[in-house]
Amino acid sequence: MSKAMRIAIRPFGVLGTTMTSNGIKKVAAAPAPGLPIVDPAGLHHIRNGPRGAGGAAGQIYRWLDIADDDAFPLPVCSAIQAPLQAKLHFYGTKACLHVVGPDFNGRSCSHGQALGELVDAYSAMLREFAKSRLGGLRMLPISGGIFAGAFAPELPRLTCSALRIAFDALPSNMQHVVSVARLDMCIFMENEYDAFVEAFKEETEKAQMFADSLNMGSTPRL
Repeated sequence: MSKAMRIAIRPFGVLGTTMTSNGIKKVAAAPAPGLPIVDPAGLHHIRNGPRGAGGAAGQIYRWLDIADDDAFPLPVCSAIQAPLQAKLHFYGTKACLHVVGPDFNGRSCSHGQALGELVDAYSAMLREFAKSRLGGLRMLPISGGIFAGAFAPELPRLTCSALRIAFDALPSNMQHVVSVARLDMCIFMENEYDAFVEAFKEETEKAQMFADSLNMGSTPRL
């Protein structure tokens, strides 16, 4: 039996906000100091700097106070040279795990190819997180939004499958670090939340059983 991830699906983005039919609402606290969040970075921004970034990445860069910078820190640029790579970096007390996922927009790509590329992206993310040995991570669906292309309807289940495959393939020491960390899959769009809850139902049930077995308490839906 595969090991459980301590994962919960959250009805807000990594910064604690959600997009509703009435606009953006603040529904949860911003990340605590030292709690890393995932940035769905575009490779062109990693190469050319965060200035001008829009969407989720733009919001994250404003929170990091780098939205007007002409370049990312050298360790980030050095570590991410191509898609499907990741790098964790601290901006003062704010931690950000930059991940360049696959861009499916306008591409001809099979389901198997899409899953494989997402597995590689989540693997890079999990390995970088495991090296940090931090206790929690606010994730979001890699390759969501405009990057999903024709795979948008499938993205919740693709995300769950890719994350599980990437986790199972981790070396045992890294898998242990990730398995005891608090993993939040943060869903910014209110109208996408239910689909991710359904896709991750088996994973979140395993997570609760694992938490109960260790007397770790519940992972409440906020």
